[in-house]
Amino acid sequence: MNTPVMHGRARRGTERGLALVCALLLMLAAMVIGVAVVRGAFVLLAAASNERDRNIAQAAAEAALRDAEHDIAGRAATSANPAPPGRAAHFGPGGGAAFVDGCGRGADDRGLCLARSPPAWQLLDLAAGDNPALVPYGQFTGAVLAVGRGALPARLPAYLIERITPPGATAGQGVFYRITAIGFGTRASTQVVLQSLYRLPPPSTGGAGGSGAGGGQGDGHGNGDDNDHGEPHDNGHDDGHGNGSPGQPQEHQLPAGRIGWREIANWSELHARARP
Repeated sequence: MNTPVMHGRARRGTERGLALVCALLLMLAAMVIGVAVVRGAFVLLAAASNERDRNIAQAAAEAALRDAEHDIAGRAATSANPAPPGRAAHFGPGGGAAFVDGCGRGADDRGLCLARSPPAWQLLDLAAGDNPALVPYGQFTGAVLAVGRGALPARLPAYLIERITPPGATAGQGVFYRITAIGFGTRASTQVVLQSLYRLPPPSTGGAGGSGAGGGQGDGHGNGDDNDHGEPHDNGHDDGHGNGSPGQPQEHQLPAGRIGWREIANWSELHARARP
């Protein structure tokens, strides 16, 4: 007489066991989905942080390019922080002797490099904070850039200048300089290297398209990588002997000041290959 009752209780126990297993499986699936969502959010947050840091480094490198252009033009030195007396004499038709192999490291020729192969910007460690061949931001211009806290660059950007002769250039066009600058993000490991071509017109002419530092910026902007000899794969041209330039326009289009710029995305790779 008790057998049917026992069978009903057994079925109910089995059903409760199956319900528990299903609930546990659903909880496990929800946990897996939750972990994936949180993990994806952290990945997106890290990517956004890295992109912001890279933008800070690029802005710092661009500031260093402008500082170097002001250095060449000799305009930005202040009375409170004047450039060394001989600095301005190194730029222009008669100042080529100051640009030496290995780059100048003195009080008035620091960062002035002879165009060679491989170029100085590949041989030198641009990221070294104590490199005496690099010019820290504001050294010769008196410009000030806050660094080292919050959303500011971890370190001052720096630059070097090479005096070059682009293919087809004439003495009447003035003197051409290749500027290479490195900027840092909030982390010193975040680095961006930019390069520009700057034309200093002869003293007797103002040059087409403006004068002075940054008087004109051409459309020679390249974002490609370089090869082992400093030759970019797109708009800029550098033959690795110090005679190339980023985005060199035709003679009748040449402005005074900056006439092209590019980012050297693979600088660390080129530096590693160029080291003896």
